[in-house]
Amino acid sequence: MKKQVRITGILAVVGICFALFGTAGNMQYVKALEDAAEIAELSQLMTAEETVDMKTAPEDDAEVIMSYQKGDSVFVTGETADGWYRAIYQDKEGYIPKQYLSVQEIDVEALNEEMARTEQEAQLVVETVERYRADVRRSKIWGSVIIVLVLGIFVTGIISGIKSSKGKEEKKI
Repeated sequence: MKKQVRITGILAVVGICFALFGTAGNMQYVKALEDAAEIAELSQLMTAEETVDMKTAPEDDAEVIMSYQKGDSVFVTGETADGWYRAIYQDKEGYIPKQYLSVQEIDVEALNEEMARTEQEAQLVVETVERYRADVRRSKIWGSVIIVLVLGIFVTGIISGIKSSKGKEEKKI
């Protein structure tokens, strides 16, 4: 019975050691999962204040996915409790330290004015294209009318010439 208790104790110690050392390599992954669960959702455009790396996890030693240059726009989808933004670019999702990004201010009034100007320009383009199409249709119709008139005059001239020739021949006979 003592042997069985010792073996059970040894197995328990080995199991605990295995559990501790076996998961030590996964601690970074576990922490990233815990942090991901604590992300406040955002949907905001920000600007990189300086060159900064987007990483696979919200940790300084995590693998770099890509780098943003100063002034680049970054689309932020979340914020962790420990000072990181979750960002996306195309099909890549990663984390950027908050201190390297600032909110991109958008002048809505100026944007509305620009959109109104663009809409007016687009309307002018549409009107010009429609006017051009109408002119093309009108010119095709007038071109057809002129061709018919010229052909009518030509045919009338030929018929008149033939009648005139027959009339001269009849007078001779």
